[in-house]
Amino acid sequence: MSWRARLPVHALGVAASIGSVLLAAGCGPAFTADRGSASGVTAAQVDAYVAQVESVRLSVNDLLEGADPILEAYRSHEITPDEASRRMGDLEAQFAIQLTNVEAIAPPQPTLEMIHGPYAHTYLLEDSYLSALTASLPHGDFEGLPDTQNEQRQAIIEWRTQLEVLARQTGAVLPDDLQQAGRGEIAPSPTES
Repeated sequence: MSWRARLPVHALGVAASIGSVLLAAGCGPAFTADRGSASGVTAAQVDAYVAQVESVRLSVNDLLEGADPILEAYRSHEITPDEASRRMGDLEAQFAIQLTNVEAIAPPQPTLEMIHGPYAHTYLLEDSYLSALTASLPHGDFEGLPDTQNEQRQAIIEWRTQLEVLARQTGAVLPDDLQQAGRGEIAPSPTES
């Protein structure tokens, strides 16, 4: 699986907060009468949130499929560094639209909002990386590229795990491919294929 399917998320302190909230919420009954979790989240809220995120996440996965061919052409000298930068800049500009889309998602429930914040932040980190990569391609100096892969990976795994906990508590059904989120390479490498 490529780096695109595992778009990251940020959250060291926030992840701990989310875990504490869900742990505390888990001390009560597993379900409320409307098949919601003890934290007040219902299956319908989880489903609606996941549907919103999936429309962005899947679009981003499709969009980022274009990064590897650009970088492969750059490494093999099939395109000039300036052309690689132009193409990557176009890709980054499209990604920035998806960053806005994920930031615009407003979960209707506090627990989902806490889970979403770190996930949305991973798009900001990825956009920053793509922007820096675009700027670095013409001169080939990649020493200054942001190294946020581990931070992103930790956050996306935390996001996915918390969604799985909520799905189990509420009976919501998550997409099968969500299990791949946070696994493997996060950022496209300009020097390695």
